[in-house]
Amino acid sequence: MDDTPFPWRQWMRIGIGGLKWRPPDFWDATLTEFFDGIEGHNEAQGGEPEGGAPKQSELDALVAKYG
Repeated sequence: MDDTPFPWRQWMRIGIGGLKWRPPDFWDATLTEFFDGIEGHNEAQGGEPEGGAPKQSELDALVAKYG
């Protein structure tokens, strides 16, 4: 069992396979660079940016549903 707090193998598959980085580029990148690279790649492929606070209508719906 792998007791590391980070899923390195999965991240390596994303960096090397998905982003087409060379292994040294993956290992030299900071976590910020890695996740920014994923976000940039997703946006370039037509994906919507992640994150941000919920819209007021989304918050209202959650409050109405869960109190």
